[in-house]
Amino acid sequence: MMKTKFSKIIAALMCAAVLICASAVTAFAENSADTNYINPETSYRVVIIDEINLLTANEKKNLAEDMKPLTQYGNIAFWTTDEYTGNEIDQTRIKRRELFDLNSGSVFAINMNEKVRKLTIQSYGDIESVINDSVARSITDNVKSYASGKQYYLCAKNAFSQMFTKLDGGTIPEPLKIAGYIVIASMLGIIIVLSVAFSALCNPLVKNAIAYSGMRMKAKGKVNGIMGIQYIGSTTVHRPPRPVYVSSGRSCSSCSSGSSCSSGSSCSSCSSCSSCSSGSSCSSCGSGGSSSF
Repeated sequence: MMKTKFSKIIAALMCAAVLICASAVTAFAENSADTNYINPETSYRVVIIDEINLLTANEKKNLAEDMKPLTQYGNIAFWTTDEYTGNEIDQTRIKRRELFDLNSGSVFAINMNEKVRKLTIQSYGDIESVINDSVARSITDNVKSYASGKQYYLCAKNAFSQMFTKLDGGTIPEPLKIAGYIVIASMLGIIIVLSVAFSALCNPLVKNAIAYSGMRMKAKGKVNGIMGIQYIGSTTVHRPPRPVYVSSGRSCSSCSSGSSCSSGSSCSSCSSCSSCSSGSSCSSCGSGGSSSF
């Protein structure tokens, strides 16, 4: 009797052990299913999460090869989704945090939600120092024509290729930045031209007006300049000091370099943005850019 009970207990324990091992193997398989490559030198990963099946199995394999060079600088992920939470950059930032926590990394996302249809790049750490907001926006602008033509593999391939080019010290087309420089140069040119046109040295009308004004002032009263105070006749003109404004608020501008507010706080109320703690809601943690297609 005792032997029979003992045998049953041993059998039950063995079954439980088998079930635990099977669950652990399954969990490990689920956790590592999306990791397509690990760089043996840097330990950075290539991750492909194609939730809505935009790529074929062969395209995923080829894309993983295209993404490998980026693991010299950080973790890299490709993510497709059709869910939208209100801000595509913040949504991609949350995914990056889920995948790579606070390690150097970047996610290129294709959001196929019918209300948005966005391409987004969100980066943090060493990658963010190069792939900042403007560069991310330039890259998504450069490849959005592929997404519009439903060539999603070519879209991702070219996006990762341009990211690597920038990280490797090369250049990529950045039409928005060039347009911005042109606008700034044009505005400066207009300011210089107007300054020259209205200056006393170059405009005879201004010269004559100043001379006439001086003659009238001499005719009405003596003009002296003593200690920064002008005496015109018997009238003294003082210039009041400029008011000094002291801001009592705090700024979270340092969040743009990859930091965020403390746990559960927002940028408008945090006193320190030195670290991205888990659960933080500062949406500008890291850099990101997006384009519609």
